[in-house]
Amino acid sequence: MTGSSPAPTGQMTGDQTAASTGGVRWMISAGLLLPVTFVMSMDRAAMTAAAPVIQRELGFSVTQMSVILTAFWWAYALFQVPGGLLTRRFGPRKTLALAGLWWSVFTFLTPYGVVFLGFVLIRAVLGIGQAADWPASVYTLHRWFPKREQSRANSLLLCGLYMGNVVGTPLVVWIMTTFGWHQVFHVFAVLGAALAGLWWWLARDEPRRHPRISADEVAYIEAGRSGHDEDRKASLPWRAFFGSGQFWAIGAQYACLLLIQGFFVTWLPTYLVEARGLSLKQMGWLGSLPWIAMLIGVFGVGALNDRLVRSWSARIRLAAAGYLAAAAFLLLGALTASIPLMMVFLCLSLGSVGMVQVQVWAACQDLGREHSATVTGWTNLCGNLMSAAGPLFTGILVGIGGNWLLALAILAVAGVLGAGCWFFVHPERPLHATPATTSPGPAT
Repeated sequence: MTGSSPAPTGQMTGDQTAASTGGVRWMISAGLLLPVTFVMSMDRAAMTAAAPVIQRELGFSVTQMSVILTAFWWAYALFQVPGGLLTRRFGPRKTLALAGLWWSVFTFLTPYGVVFLGFVLIRAVLGIGQAADWPASVYTLHRWFPKREQSRANSLLLCGLYMGNVVGTPLVVWIMTTFGWHQVFHVFAVLGAALAGLWWWLARDEPRRHPRISADEVAYIEAGRSGHDEDRKASLPWRAFFGSGQFWAIGAQYACLLLIQGFFVTWLPTYLVEARGLSLKQMGWLGSLPWIAMLIGVFGVGALNDRLVRSWSARIRLAAAGYLAAAAFLLLGALTASIPLMMVFLCLSLGSVGMVQVQVWAACQDLGREHSATVTGWTNLCGNLMSAAGPLFTGILVGIGGNWLLALAILAVAGVLGAGCWFFVHPERPLHATPATTSPGPAT
């Protein structure tokens, strides 16, 4: 580490104004976490976009295809909390590097599933590998960013996740039509393995341990970071977590959110092709438009949080409004017969989901503080269990009666429930704190 010794935590030096405008922390976020998450999400986009082709070529039924698509999500969900615990035990640098190599190997093996059970097994094992990515990433941002910048840092992480759906769908369609669907998985596997190695080489668990960071930037980060260095080795307060109503509420609201988002992740390409009669080429481009709207929502709200909306009471109202808008526009999209108008409504729906996503991970960081990896794993567990069950239920409904409208109406109801859950979440009160030591205040 270059420069003089860092200032004590909680103190600011005169040079920290310059440190706040850039530095190693943004390289970790935008230069490493964003690309790693982007390529990981491309794998998910690959399977979703290739699903209609795989289904026709191998003769899978709609129900069988829904099981293949959701096998990943069941495994991904169930290993979220273990992923958070591994991150706490071994650190995000080691955990994320090993996870990246794991899922890259099984991405490469995906085309060799051949039969129904083979695809299910490979996708499930791949989900186990990807499960540690999100807890490790959110915990990294908690350690590397002061609270005043965490929403923008979270926006970059979410950008990596959702850029895979913006770029991934048309790119996957191009690779499929040019080289065949098998090559899609080979390309993303090689990219994933290369990024896992780059993460291991350039990342560190703590700002103080990075060889290229300045003392001023370390002091700037630690002065504004939630939680305290002395708390890092504290024992995990499971009783305080499971005895807290807001611990359950943050998980429940995310379950509702991913029930809506799961339609876009899993079934949108199939819906556009089968229910709306679009060609594969049209689906490739139109299917990416809602994810562009998602990115706009994520970046817009991330900047709004850090610059203007720092009070958690205002953020909670914003999250609830995003939920209600997502539900209303999804239902309007299902009801309209016009393809252009349907796409406008679907873009507005997923863009509203993006408004909520930023609040979720900022809430996990403030609720868990030094245990934010575990809180993140719990929240992602709840969300992805529903993300796995929801598309399966949708596939069964459509397979039995071809009723897409009923399936989307159920998702809209989930949006209303998710909005209500937010009013039971109070991120200004850390989950491990007792009422006597908790001081409600703005999230700055």
